[in-house]
Amino acid sequence: FRLKRVIIYLIHLVNYLLQEETSMKKLLLLGALISSVAMAANTVELRAGTDLSHSGKFKGGFSDGAELNKKSTKNGFELAAEYRTSLTDAWEFGGGIAYKHNKLNEEGSFEKKGIHQVPLYLTTRYNFKNSSEVTPYVKANLGYSFNSGSMKWRNILERGEAKIKGGLYTGIGTGIQYKNFVVDLSYNWNSMRVNRTVNTGFTRYEDKFNLNHGTLTLGLGYSFGF
Repeated sequence: FRLKRVIIYLIHLVNYLLQEETSMKKLLLLGALISSVAMAANTVELRAGTDLSHSGKFKGGFSDGAELNKKSTKNGFELAAEYRTSLTDAWEFGGGIAYKHNKLNEEGSFEKKGIHQVPLYLTTRYNFKNSSEVTPYVKANLGYSFNSGSMKWRNILERGEAKIKGGLYTGIGTGIQYKNFVVDLSYNWNSMRVNRTVNTGFTRYEDKFNLNHGTLTLGLGYSFGF
């Protein structure tokens, strides 16, 4: 009688396993995927940099097509942190966050808060592996920048205010890595949304436009592999 019960139990167990075969395969595949990601090389990179040059162009509004006066903004600094994981021996993919600040230097302004930028982006990087400890690379970034800043001005003709908002963030770059040390050169575009109000005393008008601001930044960093 006990043997019969054991045999019936084994039959039910085999049927259950056959029914759950597909689910088990899915679990095994998921486990293999998680294991492969966990075994991949992961990198955290911290970087600080300064602008070498900058430029800008207005799109839309009353200033459509005009070039930004380079004296209006000063070269700023940047702090960045990135996390990347290896897809292959050469390709890396990940994300990053940065903080960037540019001072305003507009003549006639009586209140200015500068331009504060916090880009949140995806990044991909290709490493040119070789037999030496120096590894050149190229990279590309795509994301959104949370921007803030404002400026108020007043002269004999008018008074006004401009407020800076967020926009699309893109960038390309190149650099070299020696052991854990990184030298990075990148050009980044930030499409800032600007709301402007101007009062001449007789009329008042408002407009919205984009300021496509580009900066060439040289950075030094250190990467932690784990």
